[in-house]
Amino acid sequence: MPKKRPLLVQKYLQKPYLIGGNKFDLRIYVYVPSYDPLRIYMFSDGLVRFASCKYSSSTKTLGNKFMHLTNYSVNKKNSEYQTNSDNKACQGHKWALKALWLYLGSKGINTTLIWGKIKDIVIKTIIASEPYVNNLLKMHVKTTYSCHELFGFDIMLDENLKPWILEVNISPSLHSNSELDISIKGQMIRDLLNLAGFQIPQREKEISSCSSSSSSSNRERTKPDLSADEKVKRAFFLTQPSADQDLVSSVLDVLTPEDVHVLAESEDELSRRGEFERIFPSQSSSRYLRFFECLRYPNILLDQWEQKYWNNRTKCIGLLKSFCEKGVHLGTSDPAHMWSRGNYNFGSEREKPTVMSPSRVLVSHQRATDEDLLDSEVAIVSSLPGLLSSGSSPGSSVSSSACSSPQPSLTQNLLSQQFSL
Repeated sequence: MPKKRPLLVQKYLQKPYLIGGNKFDLRIYVYVPSYDPLRIYMFSDGLVRFASCKYSSSTKTLGNKFMHLTNYSVNKKNSEYQTNSDNKACQGHKWALKALWLYLGSKGINTTLIWGKIKDIVIKTIIASEPYVNNLLKMHVKTTYSCHELFGFDIMLDENLKPWILEVNISPSLHSNSELDISIKGQMIRDLLNLAGFQIPQREKEISSCSSSSSSSNRERTKPDLSADEKVKRAFFLTQPSADQDLVSSVLDVLTPEDVHVLAESEDELSRRGEFERIFPSQSSSRYLRFFECLRYPNILLDQWEQKYWNNRTKCIGLLKSFCEKGVHLGTSDPAHMWSRGNYNFGSEREKPTVMSPSRVLVSHQRATDEDLLDSEVAIVSSLPGLLSSGSSPGSSVSSSACSSPQPSLTQNLLSQQFSL
């Protein structure tokens, strides 16, 4: 055990939910194509990996890795390990996640509630890393198209069916050793590549032209070059009281070229999701804005867009299509897409907004009825990135967020505890 390096100490989950006397964990696939604005997708299927020996909480069994570990790489070495090639069968030591839901459902268990809790802890975990990742993106990345990540969340259910995060893996293993692996991972990879939206030139000569072109497809993936009007709009909505939902929703009243671009890219991406589900932003994502280290305008924009159009995608796509046909997303001098505080009768008080601290967030009045349940304690094993050096990030004086380099936060402390041993 290293003596001069910080270590993460994790509490052992002593009373896991058992099936047939064996403990198991869930491999959940989570794809993040963008951190600013933050968009999170979760694949509808996954893997259920069983320990190959029946579980005992006796301390005398702690050395039995086939009992306490659920990793396939470990349990496949056990002579009692049983394979499973049928993604619909509840047999062997590896199941499909959808097969588990059918099994639990047959016992009268509300699997929709469990899945909702898993979404909740996935969103909160990604948000906890958001300020660190965005700071690195600003320092090192020229185009947002360059960075996206597939995460493998390992989750265990306790005796009360509460999900706990064991660890989060970057670039999870996609090796397929059975028909079960191929059926799940194959579809997931296909849908992920569609979501990523890679643009492959049809001819070799197009490669060089793509790098220098100022076409709309290139603009989609580069950092926005905001007009003065757009900078003023962003600064205004980043400094408003969190409780004024009517004011916050007015962010959609006048959509600037960059607004249209962000929304069109989001809708286009969503249409390619396949078996992935976008869990953030969503119609109920406002309650998560308070967990962000600092406020970012694109997240406000997408949150309000989802609240307004989540149940009428045809209408919102038609609206964006009409804007794009007029080239609004490429820049326009049309007054209808020029934001101005003068267009609103906010009153004298609102004409002098007080700048919010980075920890303040916009929160909608909308609240889920089970918020207290979803906000319950979360245990995670992966440590958050180390502190970055302070200093302002490059860019203009008015940016899409009022965020400085991330520092230790309440959110981080709640999610993980680090101990120097």
